[in-house]
Amino acid sequence: MGSSRRGTAFGGRLAAIVGMLALVLGGALVPSIAGARQAETTLTLWDTQVSGVALEVVEQLATEFEEAHPGVTVEHQGYPLEELQETLPRAMQSGEGPDVAQINNGENLMGPMVRAKQLVPLTDYDAEYGWTADLSEGLVARNRYSDDGATFGEGTLWGVSNTAEIVGFYYNRQIFEDNGVEVPTTFEELEAAMQTFKDAGVTPLVLGNLDAWQAIHLFGTVHATMTSREYLDGLIYRSGDQSWESDEIKAAATKLQEWVEKGYLLEGFDGLNADDAWPLFGAGEGAMLLQGSWQAGDVQSALGENGGFFPVPSAGDATVLHVGGVGIPYGITTAAEDPDLAAELVDFLVGDRAREVLLEKGQLPAGEIAADEIQEGTVSGDVYAAWNEALANDQLGHYMDWATPTMYDTITDQLQQLLAGEVTPDEFAAALQTDYADYLAGQ
Repeated sequence: MGSSRRGTAFGGRLAAIVGMLALVLGGALVPSIAGARQAETTLTLWDTQVSGVALEVVEQLATEFEEAHPGVTVEHQGYPLEELQETLPRAMQSGEGPDVAQINNGENLMGPMVRAKQLVPLTDYDAEYGWTADLSEGLVARNRYSDDGATFGEGTLWGVSNTAEIVGFYYNRQIFEDNGVEVPTTFEELEAAMQTFKDAGVTPLVLGNLDAWQAIHLFGTVHATMTSREYLDGLIYRSGDQSWESDEIKAAATKLQEWVEKGYLLEGFDGLNADDAWPLFGAGEGAMLLQGSWQAGDVQSALGENGGFFPVPSAGDATVLHVGGVGIPYGITTAAEDPDLAAELVDFLVGDRAREVLLEKGQLPAGEIAADEIQEGTVSGDVYAAWNEALANDQLGHYMDWATPTMYDTITDQLQQLLAGEVTPDEFAAALQTDYADYLAGQ
């Protein structure tokens, strides 16, 4: 666990001796000694890649990094998101943290870790490696905090992402065709399609919410059709006088309860987690799957040419602010004994080679996807096209649990109760606002 360096004390004395020899011999021995030092170097990497294509990508990149850095070992450990968010701060407090880790944006993890001085600032490394050169500032802002951790969305860079994310609907082309349903272009058409499937005895929407975070995306996707940039940015960045007790929050909550009552969601969704749900969809057990772009490779592998993707369509003339942005960023922790070497690993995880591997696996890399990299009629092609459109039109919203350090627990608990019919939309909105107001009062 943590940043491991076998024989560190000896290595330090050896380096000093080598330094003196290098002065005498013109540095001729430095390369071989550097290799010897690296032979005793281990980098620990923690992230959320625990299964499927995403795990294949990170493990392939870790192996290639080791091959390019003789003697360096990358110890990768994947955790479910919620477990990582609980485990990482505790590990840092006990001095057992990793060198590199995914640091979830906003107040889920990044803000608290910045305030606890547990992250290495990346602004200078970014200038060296050019990690954010091709990203809009609006996307980069999601990985920024002021040095004191008080202001989200501006200031120092603390993380860098190798993927982009957009949440939407994967669909089974054959099931759509068999039921005479076209890909919906409006929110009204989406609901009509779900009713058609329900009437035909087909599960309209596959969802697993045992691990709770899926409902955040479901709620955010519905809310995305009802919100505005001013409201959503103000709420998440805490830069405006916004309240969770708004008409749009209550309307989105009401819509979710309607979908449950009409039987649009997979029966037993509250007893399945996300990793249970997508294989069911891949096996043909439903018309659509509500999930993020990170699942594209898995859906493509499962359904092949029968798989597709579309983002949530607009309601009327309203602009949709799709749930998404950049993927969970990689950061360097203050547990890293060699931050420069850790930065090299981050660079490999987010650089050109990582982009190649992500595209090969049907995943969505950060930044615009070139036209010649989009294959029409495929799951990944649909995802790339949807991402490019959202990027070009500034239609990327936020994950709503970023707002406070406790909002993830609050909103997941409240959404479980909302979907079970145990709280009203008004009570749901009031609980979120209480969390928000309590946090702001303590700042």
